[in-house]
Amino acid sequence: MEYLIVCIIAWTLVFITIPLDRIKELYLVVIISIIWMIFIDNASVYLGYYSFEHILISVGKASLFQLFAYAGVGVLMINWLTEYSITKLFSVINVAMAFTLLQYIYIQTGALKYGSFDMILSFIHNTAALSMFVWLSLYIVGEDKVYLGNKTKPIIK
Repeated sequence: MEYLIVCIIAWTLVFITIPLDRIKELYLVVIISIIWMIFIDNASVYLGYYSFEHILISVGKASLFQLFAYAGVGVLMINWLTEYSITKLFSVINVAMAFTLLQYIYIQTGALKYGSFDMILSFIHNTAALSMFVWLSLYIVGEDKVYLGNKTKPIIK
């Protein structure tokens, strides 16, 4: 249930802040995110780093709703990147910290259990996975499409 709540929050933020045309432009980010995180989460669970609990619908050992939540966060993350490296670093570090905090909350609610991981290893793991996700997104979607476009809905029409 926790994964469904995070999924709803992530996609609500996407639809509130990003214009629909921009979301359509970044549809490949959703696909990249889901495929990448299926690989990362399933490999991590099989290697004993952590395990998901309270899964409503599973994709291997991962939660379908967690994968959709990652996709929403991925769209938010990629949407505001610029060609400057600092925005990529800022984005990766902030999202890695948010994911680590989310994992802490999941542990407190019993939705996630660490195996051989702890908070520090989890942060490093998240940073590496998100760095690769940014690189894959820029390569597959195209830098021009990521960097250009109407990125935010106007506050007042």
